Amino acid sequence: MAEIGETEQALLREAAKALRNAHVLWGFGVGAAVLAEDGKIYGGCNVESWVSGLGICAERNAINHAVLHGNKKIREVAVVTDIENEGEIKPCGVCLHISDFAESPEIKIVMAKVSGGKVLFETVKVKTLRELFPEPFKK
Repeated sequence: MAEIGETEQALLREAAKALRNAHVLWGFGVGAAVLAEDGKIYGGCNVESWVSGLGICAERNAINHAVLHGNKKIREVAVVTDIENEGEIKPCGVCLHISDFAESPEIKIVMAKVSGGKVLFETVKVKTLRELFPEPFKK
């Protein structure tokens, strides 16, 4: 288990709460939460659709939630999925464009599995955005 503080624990709990609202048609549920520049945590879940392009990833949903409340910079991100999802939990390639909103490339991305709505803290992994996305597209 990675060492995490109270902020990361709060982010993971909010992401787990958001996961409950995921709209899953073919994939798996994802919950996310971001710590925005105003110091508040904003959650988001993935919303799948049979219509191409209509759905949204949990991370982008959380960022959009923060932007809706006037935030343009993100300090940290948490991403969770249910323990039944056997894949490794990490943001998808599209979601790694968190870099457009990141305060720095060193922001933490905290990832974990959830069971019964509870974060399994023994599954926590922490990476920086730079580690996961070393060469972001920038104009």
